[in-house]
Amino acid sequence: MPTRFLERVVRSPARPLGLGIAVAAGFLAAEVLAVFALKKIAPENAFGALLLLGVLVVSAGWGFGLSIATSLASAAVYAYLHLEGRDSLAPALIIFLTLALLTNALVGQARLRAAEAEQRRREADLSADLARVMLRAPALGPALEDAGRRFADVLGLPYATLTVGGGATGADEMAIDLVDGAEHTGTLLVPRDLPLASVRRIHRMVPSLQALLAAACDREDITAELEASRRELERFFAVASDLLFIGTYVDGVAQLTRVNPAFERALGYSAAELAARPLTEFIHPDDRDGTAAALDSVPQTDGATQFENRSLRRDGGVRWLEWNVVSDRGVLLGGARDVTERRREQDRLRMARTQQAALRRVATLVARGAPLSEVYDVAVTELAHSLGVNHVTLLAFEADDHAVVRAALKSAHQPGFAVGDRLSLDGGSISEQVHRTGLPARIDDYSEVPGRIATRLRELGIRSAAGSPLTVDGGTRGVLVVGSHAVQGVPDGTEAHIGDFADLISTAIANAETRAELTASRARIVAAADEARRGFERDLHDGAQQRIVSLSLQLREAEAAVEGDEALRTQLSTVVNGLAGLHSDLQELSRGLHPAVLSRGGLKPAMRNLARRSTVPVELTVDIDRRLPEPVEVAAYYVVAESLTNVAKHAQADSVTVEIGLDDAPDGGTLLRLSVTDDGTGGASADGGSGLVGLRDRVEALSGQLTVTSRPGDGTSISATIPVD
Repeated sequence: MPTRFLERVVRSPARPLGLGIAVAAGFLAAEVLAVFALKKIAPENAFGALLLLGVLVVSAGWGFGLSIATSLASAAVYAYLHLEGRDSLAPALIIFLTLALLTNALVGQARLRAAEAEQRRREADLSADLARVMLRAPALGPALEDAGRRFADVLGLPYATLTVGGGATGADEMAIDLVDGAEHTGTLLVPRDLPLASVRRIHRMVPSLQALLAAACDREDITAELEASRRELERFFAVASDLLFIGTYVDGVAQLTRVNPAFERALGYSAAELAARPLTEFIHPDDRDGTAAALDSVPQTDGATQFENRSLRRDGGVRWLEWNVVSDRGVLLGGARDVTERRREQDRLRMARTQQAALRRVATLVARGAPLSEVYDVAVTELAHSLGVNHVTLLAFEADDHAVVRAALKSAHQPGFAVGDRLSLDGGSISEQVHRTGLPARIDDYSEVPGRIATRLRELGIRSAAGSPLTVDGGTRGVLVVGSHAVQGVPDGTEAHIGDFADLISTAIANAETRAELTASRARIVAAADEARRGFERDLHDGAQQRIVSLSLQLREAEAAVEGDEALRTQLSTVVNGLAGLHSDLQELSRGLHPAVLSRGGLKPAMRNLARRSTVPVELTVDIDRRLPEPVEVAAYYVVAESLTNVAKHAQADSVTVEIGLDDAPDGGTLLRLSVTDDGTGGASADGGSGLVGLRDRVEALSGQLTVTSRPGDGTSISATIPVD
């Protein structure tokens, strides 16, 4: 409070003069009364210092003239109060006046310093005010106008104008250059006819104005650059094809706060809709946990966290997005790229590889001549796996407009067709269309298709299907059909893939028929050859051999009838012996054409006969207790006979092992298995020019197989399997 009181007293040198005179008179009156009162208490004291109080107050509150007048009046009062019969008061008055003048001087100096301090404070406040105006204003021009007005108001000027750079100066204006180092930044225009004190105050403010203008110009440039950068970023943000976003991640919840137009176009939601809901609501349910885990790791990574997920569009569609996200003090920044087409292409390539692998597996079966039933089952299984469907059916067409199910695959716990089911080709089903046109067909919705097959399919829950024909030798033999439980559930272009499998199945059918025709042809050739050999054997036995025997008997009778001519008897005996040898040769030839023992007793005695006649010791095992079909017995007989002959001629073997028996076949029938193994030199070949080629043809004519294994120095093994049924 003393400080504030002193400031209020010392400041304001422009108080009214009348008020000052009244204050001076009042202080004098009060001082006189106070002195009179005090002198009653202490008559010996003059109390002259009390009269200086009014001088001090008037000197502090009003100008130098009124303070001098108050000093003189106070001196007069001092003289009157201290006269009291004294002859002279000159020393006391001189001292009093000196103190009064000194008080005036000190108070005046204090008033000037207070005024100066006040002015500088106002100038400092002005600098701060100008800094706020110039550095906070959005535009420099209006800020300079406001700063000029404030500058003039504080310094008591008629006007003050701040401009950037140079400006036109009037005749009654004074221009003060404002510089920043060596660079001229602006101009201060003030009236030319100003008091010297105002000019001094203006020049005291010039350094502040220069600094403020330089800072404001720099801020203007920075603001302009920032604005340009902001516009560029906004432009980039708006036109970028990638999905850009800004968001937050608090307590495990990601929220988008701003997205670019590409984000809106990709998902079909507006920016407001995207910002109103958590990010996870726009993510496919199967990918939400993975997305949350990826976002949890963002603050712990130095660079961007990358991940992919499926995002849900407003229309219910799904788009694959590849995200790159960084975190800056809880703010998520980043972008996403729509990689749906890339993922689809990857899926197509993956499916193509799966389909090609499935086709290769079926083609391998077809190439190695697997049974048709095995090809059918593998084909429908691989086709279903490659397309990701649950229903595949293979049907063969019959002459009476019916189709028979040859193979079928259905989903687990779902009804379906069974192998052997017979279906009528009516209505507009896939089977009927393919049978009628011989072309691939498709039905996207079975709900309106007539016919018994369509009704059956609806009962099985099949709503759409596609199929391709099985074409063999230009004719449509059947159809391969793929079904789905959904309407339009079979993807476009599926017919081509089904057609690839149908072509393989058609090839398998054609190959099987060709093999069957070849086998039948071989069998007919072998049978004809066997029949011809039997005819030769009968002709030799009933013709030539009988005539030789008859001639031998006649010659023996002639030999007995000749007497006395030993030379003739000798000649006749020689002829008879020659005929006997010819008979033996014909018997051997007849036995080689078709062994009678085989026809009479079967395979077991025939094998024993071959073993006895072999020049190489034979260890024989025949585990057969019944007669077999004649072609099978003949084929087995000739395989063993030819093998034993080759051993005797070429193998240089010490022994031969012959084993013959019956085994169960994989298809439920019976197989005759035989093997001839020697311990000779080996190196036998079944190539052209060898007698084994004929044996192989004979065995394969019966749908059997003959294998020759002969490594040099390790003997030879010939094995054969022949279907008995």
